[in-house]
Amino acid sequence: MQLVSFERRESDSSPERPDAAHRSASLGFESLAATRPGRRRLGAVLPAGSHAGSIVDLNRALAIRLAEEDAGAPEAEADSLLPSDMQAFLRRGPAALAAARAALEFVADAVDRYDAPDLLRAGVVEPRRRVHLSAPVPHPRKIVAVARNYLAHAREAGSAAPPSEPVLFLKAPSAVIGPDDEILLPAATARVDFEGELAVVIGSLARGVSVQDALACVAGYTIANDVSARDFQGERGQHFIGKSCDTFAPLGPALVTADEIPDPQDLGIRTLVSGEPMQSARTKEMIFPIVEIIAFVSKLMTLEPGDVLLTGTPAGVGAARKPPRWLRDGDVVEIEIERVGRLRNYVRASGM
Repeated sequence: MQLVSFERRESDSSPERPDAAHRSASLGFESLAATRPGRRRLGAVLPAGSHAGSIVDLNRALAIRLAEEDAGAPEAEADSLLPSDMQAFLRRGPAALAAARAALEFVADAVDRYDAPDLLRAGVVEPRRRVHLSAPVPHPRKIVAVARNYLAHAREAGSAAPPSEPVLFLKAPSAVIGPDDEILLPAATARVDFEGELAVVIGSLARGVSVQDALACVAGYTIANDVSARDFQGERGQHFIGKSCDTFAPLGPALVTADEIPDPQDLGIRTLVSGEPMQSARTKEMIFPIVEIIAFVSKLMTLEPGDVLLTGTPAGVGAARKPPRWLRDGDVVEIEIERVGRLRNYVRASGM
């Protein structure tokens, strides 16, 4: 299942396109409240059928299903089973995941049936053009990243030997942006670099977990760009701020649930900048696989649902090229990971 955080676009709340409350009322679901444009919601990508690629509002889908079953308070019951916020959803654990699957299955079965509710008019199914995707986890409490976790990248960065244990650093959650959002280049730095990475989203509390149990703590996977101001990170020794400038943590486009990716250590990853291939590797090339990273981090720090782990970048970063390839105003950065998707962001000079 591909889970997303999304907002309905303002332009679609027009007289010709009534809001979800009026649409639901016209279908006999008068008790359902409006879902306003601009309000972030938990969704899933419809995987197949005539509406494949559309976004399903999971909480609203469950409420419609419960209303069909004559539940007394369908919205309240849906809220108790399936929060409309990603962070709250992840905290609910397996029960919420099961409810999300049931809601998506209901929509997949009903969306093309002539005798089912019109789920597009009810605001349950939204065409992709009518929504804006946020980062799948818009406000993680922690972003823990691993430095030099691909041998070829460690070498291009000047390491004579691979590290003996994961080298960790933190990235500010305030840097998170979503797919198609803009990476803003601060005027204070002239050396902004890209780093395509597989990101792990934690799904359950992890404290002192073993390597054998580590994957049981994973909710799923997404794509990250560990954007870095190299002049601050390196020359000035300001590692945290060099990694944490506003907009320097693109995530997305979706959180692909762990069951969809049984082996996260065998995925192709590549990065393109304005169409030019820059990075290409497979996740099996990591020095420390995901299970070892989780086990190592959780010995020192409790990982919580919604925390994000960045697992390291392959060789090919801009700083290692001759001449260096820094991000420029007008660039487009695309990171593709097999079975996870493609994260695209636009680069703009911020003027600040």
